[in-house]
Amino acid sequence: MRNIGVWIIATVLSATVQAQVSPTTRDSPQHAVSSQVLIVAPLGSGHAALHYGWQTVDGTNLFYREGGPANAPTLVFLHGSPTSSIMYQAVMEQLAATGKLHVIAVDYPSYGYSDAPDRRKYSYTFEHIAQTVARFLVARNIQRYALYMQDYGVPIGFRLIQAAPNSISAIIVQNGVIHLDGFPAAQDPDSKLNKYWRTRDLASDQQFAKEAAQMPFPSSANWTQGPNILPDNELLTIISQQRPGVVDAHLDLWFDYGSNMPLYPAWQSLLKSLNVPVEVIWGSHDNYFTVPGALAYLRDAPKAEIHILDAGHFATLEDPDAIATLVAGFTSRHDLW
Repeated sequence: MRNIGVWIIATVLSATVQAQVSPTTRDSPQHAVSSQVLIVAPLGSGHAALHYGWQTVDGTNLFYREGGPANAPTLVFLHGSPTSSIMYQAVMEQLAATGKLHVIAVDYPSYGYSDAPDRRKYSYTFEHIAQTVARFLVARNIQRYALYMQDYGVPIGFRLIQAAPNSISAIIVQNGVIHLDGFPAAQDPDSKLNKYWRTRDLASDQQFAKEAAQMPFPSSANWTQGPNILPDNELLTIISQQRPGVVDAHLDLWFDYGSNMPLYPAWQSLLKSLNVPVEVIWGSHDNYFTVPGALAYLRDAPKAEIHILDAGHFATLEDPDAIATLVAGFTSRHDLW
């Protein structure tokens, strides 16, 4: 996937990680390797059709995709940036097909198929997005749920957990951090990234806006994402982001990303205090949120299952079968009620 959003002005750093957690490759039958070695059988090829709709929350129409039995335990998916809930389509179809989970994912305001309210009327901050998602869940009558969080979904999700910890039945994190261990670009207080979050760089914003406006229709002439990435995801991201006002909204949210790091210690303490199962799934080829970020969760949740995959930042797009298998196994081993 093109490096947009989280990568706006940061220098992508490469890191060599020597961890005592064996990586999982797509070709290996051993799909889950954690602090306790687990062998998970492939989930199979079953897919269930999802259904789609828009839920109005505070005047904003939020798109969602949903599937599985309504009376099964709920798993809420929170997407990253700049993509949308489409990044979970294949995983959700497989999980819905098991008949054991109710799955739902929402597009945040200005993402995917959701409305893009004017930034002069809607404040694009992580706190506000989290409040909107919380109201969406209330509107959908979802009171207790497990969370699957990736990238931007992690700071949004941990705000949901803070606000209503008793609503959470399990936590699944994928390539998203609450520790600086896995965030090398933010470790130096004087890094370009931290300087941006202290003083917004309008020149960088303008450059990003120009590049976003010129992103081409995906075709054989410009496709560089490989055979495992769904072009539909790329197309939706481009079209959605080129709507009036959306780039400025996303830049506002990116600037607010700096508000998350001061909350890391509180979120770490919160995770320690929760008595819920934790699973961490990580694409090992993510140079932005690196593998030490996955291992850091063990400090707060020593019983967490850690799975390192042969994939990148958007692993659900690259290897949905492996992730669906891991999530199905994890959720079947725990009481999510």
